[in-house]
Formats: sequence, C-alpha cells, structure tokens
Amino acid sequence: MAEMTRKEYREAQAKAAAEAETRDEKRREAEREYAKESRPKPTTGRFDEPTFKKVNSLKKKLNWAIGITAVLLIIVLVVLFFL
Repeated sequence: MAEMTRKEYREAQAKAAAEAETRDEKRREAEREYAKESRPKPTTGRFDEPTFKKVNSLKKKLNWAIGITAVLLIIVLVVLFFL
C-alpha cells in the first residue's frame, strides 16, 4: 500500500476543492439561466368593464354579508348576556 505524504494529500484536497468549486459555479450559472427562462409573465391586473362591474358588485355583497353577520353576533351575545 502506497501511503500519501502530507504534501500529496494537501494537493489532492486542493484539487478536489477546485473541482467542486468549478462544478458549483456551473450549477449556479445553469440555475440562473433556468430562473431567467421560467420567470412568470407579469400580469397587468386590469379588468375589462363587465368583469370590473361584477367584482364591485360582489365586493358590495360581501361587505353587506360581513356587516349583517357582525350585527347578528352582537345581538346573540346581548341576548345570552341578559339570560
């Protein structure tokens, strides 16, 4: 069995570290390229007129539903408190 000297061992370690660094750099570059290619398209966030009216109508209905629910909960709590 041939034993390695300290110098040979350090050189082998340095070579392995350099190869690992090269591999990591290639991997990081490939990840950057993939990230650029697979970036989602930005949306404008604008609605056309009929969709805008529907959304506003649903918002108003939801606000009313939340308000009515809150009032009913308060009524129930008041009734339970006085019983």
